[in-house]
Amino acid sequence: MKTRRPPHLIFVCIRNRVRSPFSEFLFARMLAERGAGLMNEVRVSSAGFIPQKFRDRLAGAHVSFPDPFYNRPMAETTRASLLQRGIVVSAEWRSKELGPEMVKDADLMITALPEQKEELINLFPAARSKIFTTREVSKRDGYLVFEDSTGVPLNDSYWDYVEENPHFVSKVLSEMEVALVRAFPDILKQLGVRQWATE
Repeated sequence: MKTRRPPHLIFVCIRNRVRSPFSEFLFARMLAERGAGLMNEVRVSSAGFIPQKFRDRLAGAHVSFPDPFYNRPMAETTRASLLQRGIVVSAEWRSKELGPEMVKDADLMITALPEQKEELINLFPAARSKIFTTREVSKRDGYLVFEDSTGVPLNDSYWDYVEENPHFVSKVLSEMEVALVRAFPDILKQLGVRQWATE
């Protein structure tokens, strides 16, 4: 008898060091809190994807790009934020880039930025029905700090600021947590895990 493959949920941000790994580990914990069985019903991962519009915006501001861009440890601010919530991440964890095979394997992809969704749909039109933004899944109408670069220094301190500035990262991750809590039942429904979708 063939074993049913659990649906695969992928969270996507730019470098896979702050928003998407935070979402991955927090969502996995939310699943665990609702029962060990639910953890086996959904596969959760995360990856990074930098859309060309975003790349061009930073390049136009002469913001340099770290090398390597992926295969990096989790941002310490993110690791600390997860630890505050009782979630321990292995020191061996490394960021990864979203690739075509991951897109094909995913049952649902949640992007941090609208530009990511837009470009991913252009690159992978067959995946259109399974790509949503954080704003869409959480049904948020208000301001989302991680969608806007207002106040973020567009110079060579950019990456340190958005990944390691405690005040900025704390606001971003607090928003992500609120969004995930709001979206949790609907995410499970979209993944076909309907029997667990009620609080």
